[in-house]
Amino acid sequence: MDSAETHSQAAAALALARSRRAQSVAALAEIVRIRSLTGEEGAAQGRMVEILSSAGAAVTQAEPDVEAMFKAFPDVAQYPTHWQHDLILPYAGLPTFEALRDSGLQPVLNYDGRPNVVGTWRGTGGGRSLILNAHIDTVTVEPLAQWTRDPFGAEITDGLMYGRGTSDMKGGLMAALLAMRYLSEAGTRLHGDVTLHCVVNEEHAGNGTLDLVTRGAAADAAVVLEPTSNTIAYSHPGGLYWQVTLSGVQRSPGARWNGGTLEGLGAVDMLPPVIEALLGLERRYNQGTPAGAKPPFSLTMGKIAGGHYETVTAGEVVIKGGAYFAPSLGAVTDIMDGFRDAIAGANAADERLRRHPARLEFLHHDDSTDQPADLPVARVMGEVLARRGGDGTAYPGHFCCDMRHLVNQGGIPSIIFGPGSIAQAHKPDEHIPIDDFLAAIEHLIAFIAEWCGTER
Repeated sequence: MDSAETHSQAAAALALARSRRAQSVAALAEIVRIRSLTGEEGAAQGRMVEILSSAGAAVTQAEPDVEAMFKAFPDVAQYPTHWQHDLILPYAGLPTFEALRDSGLQPVLNYDGRPNVVGTWRGTGGGRSLILNAHIDTVTVEPLAQWTRDPFGAEITDGLMYGRGTSDMKGGLMAALLAMRYLSEAGTRLHGDVTLHCVVNEEHAGNGTLDLVTRGAAADAAVVLEPTSNTIAYSHPGGLYWQVTLSGVQRSPGARWNGGTLEGLGAVDMLPPVIEALLGLERRYNQGTPAGAKPPFSLTMGKIAGGHYETVTAGEVVIKGGAYFAPSLGAVTDIMDGFRDAIAGANAADERLRRHPARLEFLHHDDSTDQPADLPVARVMGEVLARRGGDGTAYPGHFCCDMRHLVNQGGIPSIIFGPGSIAQAHKPDEHIPIDDFLAAIEHLIAFIAEWCGTER
């Protein structure tokens, strides 16, 4: 039995959670059934206000202030995104509030009706404070035809709940909220304050959490409730989305050559040197990686689109992709400079690209986060998990998330911990194991009591 369970108040909360497992599953199902795609979070946030209030939290809500974020954190602030208007404002340098204002896209790229919701349970004093951070928004359900279940049905089959956001990350959100509900209803008197962040626009932006940091969010530690199968992550990679645009000369087959002169140099013709430059960038970043070790840089080239007719050379082609990078490679702005150097080198080295230079732009960028594996919040969570039969080891994280803003901009020591698997994120038939979700509630009850302190 772990030390939190020897505290009668925490033990009562754990007993309450065990007796209400069916109600906990129903609570998660209710939130999964509320559509909350990025840009359409309002209805779900309204319900979260009601649930948090009923759980004893003091609740506030406010729409993210885009101008304030760009002013406070110009290197990492992003444009608002919406699943129907996703990543539509590329930038060569960094995004700016002025560029957003001048783009004419503010009618669709904004936070009108999309508030962050924050619930706070005040402690009695003398304990460590804690932030529980989660996002309410989800990615699109497309390709809808590949789902075999209703993406908003919360159907349960063979111990798995199906639905968009079950793992990413309504499971973590509701596990934390229910942990606090059961602690509150059991009469647990926590010493430290606990604040739950239910943020918008984590997907492809991170502005929900950045807005709260801009407004002064602070605590002794934070738990970001992304899906880790109830294990601990103390770091995560950075990432960015990029695109390269190539322009060419449109000519039909009969007009491609003018005598011995190639006039119809199509944009597709110039893809090979650009692709090789990007692959070369990946090779350079990964040079020296020990055999069998995971390389620090991972490049994806996910989409190529262009041309308008099969028998005409392409006037334009756009290649889009992404990249993840380990904290050891530097800041995200350093990685962006690496991309710029690679494309500039290709333009200089290839005669075709000297005539029609490739244009690099970015669509989104995330910084990485690196902390010691034995930071106090990871150590306490690890001890709680180990005593409860879980995995108490702290691991490097494998995906980008809002922890970057809590740590890098907010100076708050943080870990990632939550039910479900990141392998389920953003895919058809997303699901979460019910047992994973229920275990997370109890793990969080024990951890919160241990971290914040309780009356015995």
